[in-house]
Amino acid sequence: MTNPQGWNPKPIPPQAAKATYGKVGLKPEKFDALVDQQGVRVKVYRSTYCPNVKSIDGAEHELECPLCHGSGFIDRRPIETMAVIQNQALETTARPEGLVDGNTVQATFLQGVELQYFTLVELCDFTDVFFQRVKRQSGQVDVLRYPAHRVNILVDSSGKEYFEGSDFKLDANGNIQWCMAKDTSSIPDKGTIYSVHYEMSVRFRATKAAHVNRFAQVNEAGKTKFIKMNENWTLTKEYLVVRKDMDGKLLPENKVDEDYQIVTEGGETL
Repeated sequence: MTNPQGWNPKPIPPQAAKATYGKVGLKPEKFDALVDQQGVRVKVYRSTYCPNVKSIDGAEHELECPLCHGSGFIDRRPIETMAVIQNQALETTARPEGLVDGNTVQATFLQGVELQYFTLVELCDFTDVFFQRVKRQSGQVDVLRYPAHRVNILVDSSGKEYFEGSDFKLDANGNIQWCMAKDTSSIPDKGTIYSVHYEMSVRFRATKAAHVNRFAQVNEAGKTKFIKMNENWTLTKEYLVVRKDMDGKLLPENKVDEDYQIVTEGGETL
């Protein structure tokens, strides 16, 4: 029978009860109760290395990889579970890609939920704020670095502000979708640079095993039961996110095309 969460821990048969004189009994259900009562909902992905490489030893990656699109990892089949987040630390690091938010946290998961290095963990109910510059593209959609849940500010290089609901909306992938009309003065021109401040999902990757291989035994119904205790990992906020649509297809990066056309809501080409 498949575990309903998608995790299939190997069953360990109970053994005859050991001597219990002076034994301090652990209560693993209390650990799970802490996670259930004080934790947050998260999605834990099945993350592994991308296999689309030229050789195992060299690990030279294929160009324009259709599996990971250059990230080096594939993340699939997430489950929704609970985790307690604690011991937060924030350190900004200069990388070739720019300033990277090195936010790390400790997270304890329910029993039976197992992670490995680089496992992707996403919070279900909370968001972070993020801001960036975007160049106006051809067509209706401008791709953001992260999927947006809500836009707080969008202002172009002339200081003009645009508003969610009247000037643009967020599409199904969390990108800016402009509300096209015959009067194109209500949207920025092609190539216009604008700044956008928005809220996006919080995503981490497991980077350090804090408390993982913790094994114990408990007495249950006159038998000794062997268990694996809850895992605790250091998680680091993910950056250089690969954007995909709801069907798992790669979303192209923003670029300004020469053959720029605007299609109005009525279907006319301007």
